[in-house]
Amino acid sequence: MTTCTIDADIAALLDYGAAVVRVARRDKMPLGKAWNTLATSIADVIGEWLGQGYNLGLLCGSGNLIDVEYDDATGRETLKRMGLLDIETPTWASGRGEHRLFRLAGPVPPMGWRKIGGAEIRLGGKPAQSVLPPSTHPSGRPYTWLVSPQQCRPAVVTLADLGVL
Repeated sequence: MTTCTIDADIAALLDYGAAVVRVARRDKMPLGKAWNTLATSIADVIGEWLGQGYNLGLLCGSGNLIDVEYDDATGRETLKRMGLLDIETPTWASGRGEHRLFRLAGPVPPMGWRKIGGAEIRLGGKPAQSVLPPSTHPSGRPYTWLVSPQQCRPAVVTLADLGVL
């Protein structure tokens, strides 16, 4: 069994209360039945997954962490209009767009995700996950941090800030 040491960015996410799921290699699909129940915050387990070449996903809702993302110009414009692109928060690039990590103020509602004007908000009240760096997108492009979780903590937002009520 090959094990890797997790990098400082994943360690910072764990410090923020994140739980991580194992995702298929070069894919977006989490592995295992009831995959959300298999999430972990144990660095050695995550390092083992990385050493075996698996992708990693954030279990949305863990630690009240949520993902706000866009894949196209319409979604980007929606987030810009909402003022969410002006907030400093950990951000990563995926195959087509950007993901922004926020901490939700208050309880996570019983919904997994919501689409708003081309943007997607993954809350995690029902199982939802987002693939994280250092994973590899199905296109072969690596997921990369644009604003590292070492640089800043996830900004706090409300459901009203997100247009989810």
